[in-house]
Amino acid sequence: MGLFDFFRRERGLKSRKEQSRIEYLLEVMHDQLEAPKDAFGGVNFLAFVESQLADGPLHLALWNIGSQVKNCFELADLYWGQGNLRRAESYMRQALERHRRLLRAMAEHGEPARAYHGIEHAKAAACLLGTSDEVFPAEGGFEHCYEPWFINTLLDRCLDAESFDMAAWAAASDAWTRKRHPRYRLEEFGFYVKALTGGFASTAEMFKAHEAMFTGRAKRSPDADFLAGYRDNDLIIDFIFAAVLKRIGWEGTYRHSWPGTDVVGSEVRTTREPDRYLDICTAPLPQPDAENGVIADASEARRFIDAALAVMPRFEDYPADARRPAKARSKVSGELAKLGWSNDPSSLDLMRTYRMDCIPNGSTHIALCDPLPGAAITLRDWTQLLVGEFDLHPDFIGIAGSEDRSDYGDPHGRWYVYWKPDKRIYAVERDDWDRPDVATRDARIGLTCWPSYCSFVAWWISEHLRATG
Repeated sequence: MGLFDFFRRERGLKSRKEQSRIEYLLEVMHDQLEAPKDAFGGVNFLAFVESQLADGPLHLALWNIGSQVKNCFELADLYWGQGNLRRAESYMRQALERHRRLLRAMAEHGEPARAYHGIEHAKAAACLLGTSDEVFPAEGGFEHCYEPWFINTLLDRCLDAESFDMAAWAAASDAWTRKRHPRYRLEEFGFYVKALTGGFASTAEMFKAHEAMFTGRAKRSPDADFLAGYRDNDLIIDFIFAAVLKRIGWEGTYRHSWPGTDVVGSEVRTTREPDRYLDICTAPLPQPDAENGVIADASEARRFIDAALAVMPRFEDYPADARRPAKARSKVSGELAKLGWSNDPSSLDLMRTYRMDCIPNGSTHIALCDPLPGAAITLRDWTQLLVGEFDLHPDFIGIAGSEDRSDYGDPHGRWYVYWKPDKRIYAVERDDWDRPDVATRDARIGLTCWPSYCSFVAWWISEHLRATG
């Protein structure tokens, strides 16, 4: 018998094999928060913090109270998922009590009130229980390129009456992307924004999207917070969405709602349609430079692309929605790698999100090439034609192909290419395109050069908008 089994027998606990997953999680969390420990002088974690506050170190005591806020809310979430609302509410209220204790401790020791890791759980408890007297310091807030900023921003808007600041959200999204954090997580945060601001065509569509998003987390295995639901997906309640439902005025029964929860896979039952959506402070659309027509910053260019394509009307044979199907996105990086287009995350993300051949440009016979087979003109086919038949330098990738048969036999003039060494887009003359240094020597921004592929596509779309009025 192992030491851990002996420890369990002494305490009268079931062995791990005899426990269900939920029993195990509840036991571990109760033990962590409430069981007396020799290391704590015979008291539990809750009481131990009081001695830390008296004897120090203070910074560790404050950190521990913040962690207790989270511990309490984790227990609340697990009981909630089991339908035990009495115990769930009890631990939500204990999370709020720990939050207030932390603020008092800061004041007692002359520390300025500030945000802390775990404060989002106190905010969620306050929203779900409808308490309006809690204080949530804004000082010491979280950096906008990391996950806590997004979660706290969403919950702040669930607690107050402010409009949703899309400019701040867009800036944080750009910062997240520059840090190369996962795109799918940003899209999940975007779902909550859409639900908060009434972006879905119907309540049924909103719930369908949420069910697909949340259950889909079970298929991923990131190093994420326990309450995010990537692990133990069937045991966890999405407390952020539950807070959103409270804020927008929805009432009824749904697995991820408070207090009207239900079992996994149950049908949504709506008794009151949501009608308290947030107004939006719209982020101003980035504008091309007045002189050269280019948006130089790649993230700003991407924001222009997203906004323009979201409202792009149907044009000739182009579909109204250029978004690439989710199941095809993983194939893009492999096709780009075959061409030598690498270490360019903004371009990769753009092409994963959109089919490039579905992005219009007025009535020109030139179309953007797409990386995946099935497009009218692929990056690979067009580049192989220009390199193999017409001596385009292999450091160039042809990004816009022609639908005119005569160009397949003798492509005169300038052609848009991606230059691998500097990751810029150039319009290179046929006479010079076998000599990259010569072809790019006197390039002018907005005429024969674009600082990134995203900047080029934004310019491409702006030209279409200008041409079509």
